[in-house]
Amino acid sequence: MKRIVFSLALILSTLFASAHAVWIETSFTGTKNKSQEVRVYLGEYADGVRDNVDKWFSNMKDVQLFVTAPNGDRQPVTLKANGNHLLGSFTPSADGTYTLSIAHTVATIYSENKIEYYATATVVTGKPSVSPLSGVTALSVVPALQTAKKQQPVPVSLFSDKQPLEKGKVEVISPLGWIKTLYTDEKGAASFSPIEAGQYLLEASRNEKVTGTLNDKPFKSVSHIVTHCIAVK
Repeated sequence: MKRIVFSLALILSTLFASAHAVWIETSFTGTKNKSQEVRVYLGEYADGVRDNVDKWFSNMKDVQLFVTAPNGDRQPVTLKANGNHLLGSFTPSADGTYTLSIAHTVATIYSENKIEYYATATVVTGKPSVSPLSGVTALSVVPALQTAKKQQPVPVSLFSDKQPLEKGKVEVISPLGWIKTLYTDEKGAASFSPIEAGQYLLEASRNEKVTGTLNDKPFKSVSHIVTHCIAVK
């Protein structure tokens, strides 16, 4: 009986870990010399699930958030638990595009699979500038528009190690929870047309067969999962 219970717990924990994602929420525009609040969530965006931080699995509470300024300066953002999210802030000191990023390795191996979580966001203060979004994480999903309009196409590009990723999978999750799956072309590009207003989550994933060990536990594959939010008006 103990073996059955243990096996069931392992299966549930594996499904729980692989189905979840990390994402960043913040205002898409900022004001120079004014504090900008940033929230980091773990859960199921499509289902409206945001787990309380005290229930985050493995070492997920240890995620680190960084902000890259328009001049390329990269600094950590201090986070603290605040109910169902980690809360932090930074203060833009110049006009341009600020890029927020998370790259986190889950300490626990699930079913011989290592999980790499990434999350990004951009904040524009004044006039936009070039963002390093396409290479700030090992897997990156880059929307052509940070603020889009209903019924208008939104081009999306997917990069792996700064190179366009062909046949990459991108899920578009609407505010009401519907999901549209896109697959990128040979240039790593795809597009979708939102049908309702609100905040959308772009979630891309890539699995690779690679062996290794993490914390003395072997793995035979790595799952890369990245998210990015956009607004639709």
